[in-house]
Amino acid sequence: MLYIKAKLPTENLPIKRVMAKLFQSFVYTWLDDKEHAGYKHPNGKVFKSMNFKINYNQHKILIKYTALDKENEKKVAMAILQNGLNLGKIHIVDTEVSLKNREISDLNTIKVSGFVVAAIKDGNSSKKIYLEPKSNKFQEIVYNNTLQKYEALYKKSYQGSLKINIANQAKDGRVFFYNKGSVKAWNAIYKIEADKEMLNLILNTGMGANCMQGMGFLELH
Repeated sequence: MLYIKAKLPTENLPIKRVMAKLFQSFVYTWLDDKEHAGYKHPNGKVFKSMNFKINYNQHKILIKYTALDKENEKKVAMAILQNGLNLGKIHIVDTEVSLKNREISDLNTIKVSGFVVAAIKDGNSSKKIYLEPKSNKFQEIVYNNTLQKYEALYKKSYQGSLKINIANQAKDGRVFFYNKGSVKAWNAIYKIEADKEMLNLILNTGMGANCMQGMGFLELH
Protein backbone atom coordinates (compact mmCIF):
# COMPACT_ATOMS: atom_id res chain seq x y z
CA MET A 1 0.00 0.00 0.00
CA LEU A 2 1.21 3.49 -0.86
CA TYR A 3 0.81 6.31 1.66
CA ILE A 4 0.87 9.83 0.22
CA LYS A 5 1.00 12.85 2.52
CA ALA A 6 0.75 16.28 0.93
CA LYS A 7 0.26 19.89 1.96
CA LEU A 8 -1.60 22.40 -0.17
CA PRO A 9 -0.29 25.97 -0.38
CA THR A 10 -3.42 27.30 1.31
CA GLU A 11 -6.24 25.93 3.46
CA ASN A 12 -9.54 24.59 2.14
CA LEU A 13 -9.15 25.06 -1.57
CA PRO A 14 -12.53 24.36 -3.21
CA ILE A 15 -11.44 21.04 -4.72
CA LYS A 16 -12.92 18.59 -2.21
CA ARG A 17 -15.72 17.51 -4.55
CA VAL A 18 -13.32 16.77 -7.41
CA MET A 19 -10.38 15.43 -5.38
CA ALA A 20 -11.12 11.77 -6.22
CA LYS A 21 -11.42 12.55 -9.94
CA LEU A 22 -8.16 14.53 -9.93
CA PHE A 23 -6.19 11.80 -8.17
CA GLN A 24 -7.69 9.10 -10.38
CA SER A 25 -6.54 11.05 -13.44
CA PHE A 26 -3.06 11.45 -11.97
CA VAL A 27 -2.74 7.68 -11.39
CA TYR A 28 -3.87 6.76 -14.89
CA THR A 29 -1.36 9.21 -16.39
CA TRP A 30 1.53 7.11 -15.10
CA LEU A 31 0.21 3.59 -15.68
CA ASP A 32 -0.41 1.42 -18.72
CA ASP A 33 -3.57 2.17 -20.68
CA LYS A 34 -4.96 -1.26 -19.75
CA GLU A 35 -5.40 -0.06 -16.16
CA HIS A 36 -7.57 2.81 -17.34
CA ALA A 37 -9.60 0.52 -19.59
CA GLY A 38 -10.05 -2.04 -16.81
CA TYR A 39 -10.68 -5.76 -16.93
CA LYS A 40 -13.92 -7.02 -18.44
CA HIS A 41 -15.96 -9.87 -16.98
CA PRO A 42 -17.81 -12.18 -19.41
CA ASN A 43 -21.07 -10.50 -18.35
CA GLY A 44 -19.75 -7.16 -19.62
CA LYS A 45 -18.91 -5.52 -16.30
CA VAL A 46 -15.55 -3.77 -16.12
CA PHE A 47 -13.45 -3.92 -12.97
CA LYS A 48 -10.36 -1.98 -11.94
CA SER A 49 -7.34 -3.53 -10.26
CA MET A 50 -6.75 -0.60 -7.88
CA ASN A 51 -8.35 1.34 -5.06
CA PHE A 52 -7.72 4.50 -3.07
CA LYS A 53 -9.00 6.59 -0.18
CA ILE A 54 -8.54 10.34 0.35
CA ASN A 55 -8.73 12.37 3.56
CA TYR A 56 -8.66 16.14 3.08
CA ASN A 57 -8.54 18.39 6.15
CA GLN A 58 -7.70 22.09 5.94
CA HIS A 59 -4.48 22.10 3.88
CA LYS A 60 -3.42 18.51 4.55
CA ILE A 61 -4.13 15.54 2.25
CA LEU A 62 -3.64 11.88 3.11
CA ILE A 63 -4.10 9.37 0.30
CA LYS A 64 -3.92 5.60 0.63
CA TYR A 65 -3.51 3.84 -2.71
CA THR A 66 -3.44 0.09 -3.32
CA ALA A 67 -2.99 -2.00 -6.45
CA LEU A 68 -3.16 -5.71 -7.17
CA ASP A 69 0.05 -5.34 -9.18
CA LYS A 70 2.55 -3.93 -6.67
CA GLU A 71 4.64 -2.52 -9.52
CA ASN A 72 1.84 0.00 -10.09
CA GLU A 73 2.20 1.25 -6.51
CA LYS A 74 5.94 1.74 -7.15
CA LYS A 75 5.28 3.55 -10.44
CA VAL A 76 2.92 6.03 -8.78
CA ALA A 77 5.35 6.55 -5.89
CA MET A 78 8.24 7.25 -8.28
CA ALA A 79 6.10 9.65 -10.32
CA ILE A 80 5.36 11.67 -7.19
CA LEU A 81 8.98 11.64 -6.01
CA GLN A 82 10.31 12.73 -9.39
CA ASN A 83 7.56 15.10 -10.55
CA GLY A 84 5.44 16.01 -7.55
CA LEU A 85 1.73 15.33 -7.10
CA ASN A 86 -0.42 16.98 -9.75
CA LEU A 87 -4.11 17.40 -8.96
CA GLY A 88 -5.43 19.11 -12.04
CA LYS A 89 -3.68 22.49 -12.24
CA ILE A 90 -2.45 22.22 -8.64
CA HIS A 91 1.16 21.05 -8.51
CA ILE A 92 2.15 19.91 -5.01
CA VAL A 93 5.85 19.49 -4.35
CA ASP A 94 5.60 19.23 -0.55
CA THR A 95 4.79 15.51 -0.43
CA GLU A 96 5.87 12.40 1.45
CA VAL A 97 5.43 8.88 0.12
CA SER A 98 5.96 5.51 1.76
CA LEU A 99 5.16 1.91 0.85
CA LYS A 100 3.69 -0.52 3.39
CA ASN A 101 3.13 -4.23 3.02
CA ARG A 102 -0.27 -5.45 4.20
CA GLU A 103 -0.48 -8.66 2.20
CA ILE A 104 -2.30 -11.55 3.90
CA SER A 105 -0.05 -14.62 4.08
CA ASP A 106 -1.41 -16.89 6.80
CA LEU A 107 -5.01 -15.86 7.54
CA ASN A 108 -8.35 -16.98 6.15
CA THR A 109 -10.45 -14.45 8.10
CA ILE A 110 -10.02 -10.67 8.37
CA LYS A 111 -11.94 -7.89 10.07
CA VAL A 112 -12.10 -4.65 8.12
CA SER A 113 -14.04 -1.39 7.98
CA GLY A 114 -14.87 1.09 5.26
CA PHE A 115 -17.46 2.85 3.13
CA VAL A 116 -18.64 0.23 0.62
CA VAL A 117 -21.07 1.20 -2.13
CA ALA A 118 -23.94 -0.85 -3.54
CA ALA A 119 -26.95 0.54 -5.38
CA ILE A 120 -30.01 -0.39 -7.40
CA LYS A 121 -31.85 1.68 -9.99
CA ASP A 122 -35.19 3.28 -9.24
CA GLY A 123 -37.59 1.70 -11.72
CA ASN A 124 -39.45 4.96 -12.23
CA SER A 125 -36.60 7.41 -12.70
CA SER A 126 -33.49 5.25 -13.31
CA LYS A 127 -31.79 7.14 -10.47
CA LYS A 128 -29.62 5.10 -8.13
CA ILE A 129 -30.86 4.09 -4.71
CA TYR A 130 -27.92 3.50 -2.40
CA LEU A 131 -28.30 0.57 -0.04
CA GLU A 132 -27.33 0.14 3.59
CA PRO A 133 -24.88 -2.68 4.36
CA LYS A 134 -27.34 -4.34 6.73
CA SER A 135 -29.82 -4.93 3.88
CA ASN A 136 -29.98 -8.33 2.23
CA LYS A 137 -29.83 -6.80 -1.26
CA PHE A 138 -26.62 -4.93 -0.42
CA GLN A 139 -24.97 -8.12 0.78
CA GLU A 140 -26.11 -10.03 -2.32
CA ILE A 141 -24.75 -7.34 -4.67
CA VAL A 142 -21.38 -7.06 -2.89
CA TYR A 143 -20.95 -10.84 -2.73
CA ASN A 144 -21.62 -11.30 -6.45
CA ASN A 145 -19.52 -8.24 -7.35
CA THR A 146 -16.54 -9.66 -5.41
CA LEU A 147 -16.72 -13.01 -7.20
CA GLN A 148 -17.03 -11.33 -10.60
CA LYS A 149 -14.05 -9.07 -9.91
CA TYR A 150 -11.95 -12.11 -9.01
CA GLU A 151 -12.96 -13.81 -12.25
CA ALA A 152 -12.25 -10.68 -14.33
CA LEU A 153 -8.83 -9.97 -12.80
CA TYR A 154 -7.55 -13.53 -12.45
CA LYS A 155 -9.27 -15.00 -15.51
CA LYS A 156 -10.50 -18.00 -13.55
CA SER A 157 -13.41 -19.00 -11.32
CA TYR A 158 -13.06 -18.72 -7.56
CA GLN A 159 -13.06 -22.16 -5.95
CA GLY A 160 -12.72 -21.28 -2.26
CA SER A 161 -15.15 -20.29 0.45
CA LEU A 162 -16.32 -16.66 0.60
CA LYS A 163 -18.29 -15.25 3.52
CA ILE A 164 -18.88 -11.52 4.00
CA ASN A 165 -20.66 -10.75 7.25
CA ILE A 166 -21.67 -7.34 8.60
CA ALA A 167 -20.48 -6.97 12.19
CA ASN A 168 -21.63 -3.38 12.67
CA GLN A 169 -22.98 -0.48 10.62
CA ALA A 170 -23.08 3.27 11.30
CA LYS A 171 -26.60 4.63 11.70
CA ASP A 172 -26.17 7.54 9.31
CA GLY A 173 -24.83 7.47 5.79
CA ARG A 174 -22.33 9.91 4.32
CA VAL A 175 -22.31 11.58 0.92
CA PHE A 176 -19.12 11.36 -1.15
CA PHE A 177 -18.38 13.30 -4.30
CA TYR A 178 -16.77 12.28 -7.56
CA ASN A 179 -16.45 14.92 -10.25
CA LYS A 180 -19.96 16.42 -10.46
CA GLY A 181 -21.77 13.38 -9.05
CA SER A 182 -22.29 12.01 -5.57
CA VAL A 183 -22.75 8.65 -3.87
CA LYS A 184 -24.01 7.69 -0.44
CA ALA A 185 -22.38 5.05 1.72
CA TRP A 186 -22.44 3.83 5.30
CA ASN A 187 -19.34 3.01 7.28
CA ALA A 188 -19.46 -0.61 8.42
CA ILE A 189 -17.30 -3.32 9.92
CA TYR A 190 -17.03 -6.54 7.91
CA LYS A 191 -15.80 -9.98 8.84
CA ILE A 192 -14.59 -11.68 5.67
CA GLU A 193 -13.67 -15.34 5.34
CA ALA A 194 -11.92 -16.47 2.15
CA ASP A 195 -8.67 -17.93 0.88
CA LYS A 196 -5.45 -15.88 0.83
CA GLU A 197 -5.71 -14.89 -2.83
CA MET A 198 -9.25 -13.57 -2.44
CA LEU A 199 -8.48 -11.67 0.78
CA ASN A 200 -5.55 -9.94 -0.90
CA LEU A 201 -7.70 -9.12 -3.92
CA ILE A 202 -10.23 -7.42 -1.62
CA LEU A 203 -7.56 -5.47 0.28
CA ASN A 204 -5.78 -4.37 -2.91
CA THR A 205 -8.77 -3.50 -5.10
CA GLY A 206 -11.50 -2.60 -2.62
CA MET A 207 -15.02 -3.94 -2.28
CA GLY A 208 -18.30 -2.89 -3.86
CA ALA A 209 -18.80 -0.24 -6.55
CA ASN A 210 -16.88 2.98 -7.34
CA CYS A 211 -13.53 1.61 -6.15
CA MET A 212 -11.50 3.87 -8.45
CA GLN A 213 -13.60 6.83 -7.41
CA GLY A 214 -12.38 6.84 -3.82
CA MET A 215 -14.85 4.30 -2.40
CA GLY A 216 -14.68 0.73 -1.11
CA PHE A 217 -11.28 1.07 0.61
CA LEU A 218 -11.02 -1.27 3.61
CA GLU A 219 -8.95 -0.72 6.74
CA LEU A 220 -7.74 -3.73 8.69
CA HIS A 221 -8.84 -4.01 12.32
